[in-house]
Amino acid sequence: MRNVRILVFVLMCMGISGIATADFMRVAERNPPMKNILPGGQKVRVSNRQAAAKVKRNYPGSKIISIKLIHSGGPPVYRVRLLTNGVVDHVFVDGINGDLFE
Repeated sequence: MRNVRILVFVLMCMGISGIATADFMRVAERNPPMKNILPGGQKVRVSNRQAAAKVKRNYPGSKIISIKLIHSGGPPVYRVRLLTNGVVDHVFVDGINGDLFE
């Protein structure tokens, strides 16, 4: 009788863990990792390091103060704040193809 109780207990535990695993897998399938995906579904292809390197190449002698990814409904864009000859300036880098614009 005791063996039957242990067997039932083990089977119940396995069933519960199996259900929990199945639920987790279903949630993971519905919600894939959101790495580099913005609310509009657009994927950022240029990293902030790549954007900084491109700005440094095109603006030699400037110091990068900050980089921020802007995603306000349009395409992803990095706003890069530069210090050039004592003047703070902004340069924008397209997050998809890496184009620079001011």
